[in-house]
Amino acid sequence: MKKQKLSLYIHIPFCVSKCSYCNFCSFVADERMMLDYIAALKLEIENACIHYKDRQVSTIYVGGGTPSVLPSGGIQEILDVIRDNFDVSNEVDITIEANPNTFTKEKAAEYKRAGCNRLSMGLQAKNQKHLNLLNRPHTFLQAKEAINYAILSGITDINIDLLLGIPYQNIWDIKELLQSVVELPITHISAYSLINEPDTPLTKKIQQKCVPEQNSLDVVNFYDFTVDFLAQNGFFRYEISNFSKPGYQSKHNLNYWQRGEFVGFGLGAYSFYEGTHWQNTSKLTEYLKEPTNAIVEKEKETLLTAKEETIMLALRTAKGLDIRAYNEQFGADFLREHHSALDFLINKAGLLEIVDGFVRATNFYMTNTIILKLFDFE
Repeated sequence: MKKQKLSLYIHIPFCVSKCSYCNFCSFVADERMMLDYIAALKLEIENACIHYKDRQVSTIYVGGGTPSVLPSGGIQEILDVIRDNFDVSNEVDITIEANPNTFTKEKAAEYKRAGCNRLSMGLQAKNQKHLNLLNRPHTFLQAKEAINYAILSGITDINIDLLLGIPYQNIWDIKELLQSVVELPITHISAYSLINEPDTPLTKKIQQKCVPEQNSLDVVNFYDFTVDFLAQNGFFRYEISNFSKPGYQSKHNLNYWQRGEFVGFGLGAYSFYEGTHWQNTSKLTEYLKEPTNAIVEKEKETLLTAKEETIMLALRTAKGLDIRAYNEQFGADFLREHHSALDFLINKAGLLEIVDGFVRATNFYMTNTIILKLFDFE
């Protein structure tokens, strides 16, 4: 019998420095702490594998933080312990995140030997003023060099992360950034709108009027310009913030948006398996002490939450929600369940449309509003 697919996420919480906008589970650490963390991570993986013997790992994503800050050999160790304890597909897709200032020629070669076949590079901006404001310790030139190292090592499936709506950013900055990025030998672009997360240094500067907050309408214009510009240059949007050349969509992230099963290892990592969501502790001392007992939050989904999540994730994608598949999965009638809301959203507001059996958003910036209306959360 063919095994069901499973995705694995590995969280590396370490960075050279903390970005001014970041509220992720990440921090600066010395090499001793990193080595202790790798040891704990390996224990967690070895202990957990018994629960997933009937699954085959189809994608692995090593994220952070900045995985490329780990000492030489660290990524190889982690991926080796996964292969030793899980049934990993011969066609497994392995992505590793990196920043330009920590991705060397030697690390590119190491990651390729370890089996990494996809790189996600954190660029965010080109203008040095924007990079400095974000506390990004690299230049655009370093990013170009890092991508070249990846190509030379044989890693040719490359994503670049960008931020839209950085303070002081204007439409000409966006155009220059995108023009420079599409000229790089990459296959995928993730373009996210900057979110002013509470208690981050950048948000505090904005609140103190030291830095101007971007006008929300300008950010919408940045996004619309990005969608059109990238399409003209061969990168097509398949999810709100994700664009790829044909055939290069992120397999790992597609599994998230299709509500596939995934298991996360490491500090603060999330998991979804057999209808249950859980999260690991975000406290490093607790994790290092008991990595095999790291789960702090666990919640079994209900029929309602499963339906809500299925609709919400599907509407983030350009393809939208497969109505027939939804009805078969839940023994439901989507059009009847949401008749009143759909009438408003399709015929009056024009925020949804139904094409070839899929319901999809016509305006991605209104996705949250659409979800609230569909489930009467107004």
